[in-house]
Amino acid sequence: MSGFRSVPIYRLSGIDERCAAKQHPHRADGFTLIELLITVVISAILLAAAAPSFRTFVQNSRLDGAADYFLASLQQARSEAITRGDPVILCRTADSSTNSCGTSAANDWSSGWLMYVKEGYSGSGGGTDYNSGTDGPPLKRGGPAPDGVTITSDSDGNRWLTFFADGALNEGGDAAYAVCDDRGAQAGKLIVVRLVGRPY
Repeated sequence: MSGFRSVPIYRLSGIDERCAAKQHPHRADGFTLIELLITVVISAILLAAAAPSFRTFVQNSRLDGAADYFLASLQQARSEAITRGDPVILCRTADSSTNSCGTSAANDWSSGWLMYVKEGYSGSGGGTDYNSGTDGPPLKRGGPAPDGVTITSDSDGNRWLTFFADGALNEGGDAAYAVCDDRGAQAGKLIVVRLVGRPY
């Protein structure tokens, strides 16, 4: 018939394969119960192995932070004394939000400390007259040590430390402070202040 034209039929690439694929059920991707249980068991073993290391990391961080902060306070007290030309005292306290020195347990600096300028302080009596002179507001209030951390002094650093204007320490001997946690001395930090006043 002369009035009709032939229309070409185009084959769609891959259509036969797609149609054929629908005739067969496809296996679903995912984990079997056994695979999931094995993954959970391996994860639990890895977590159990990592837990002690993480606890040690946290303890070390708290200990280092407390020791560094206390050492920085000692260094600041000495620096303030040299800069101001007046003695500066660092004293332990049971509550650093108050202005009261020496009310915590003997040799225990864990509750905090205060830093004062002591104008007119003579340093006579080996530091026993630390309350003499003019007290202004504390230059610094050191908050309590982190949970589980203790700061304990020897007898020379028991109640307070006095730094004179030349940076020297007014105590009977070198003052020492042990920063520890429940692991004891093996993990503790020792801070020593020499009579020349330089803490390390």
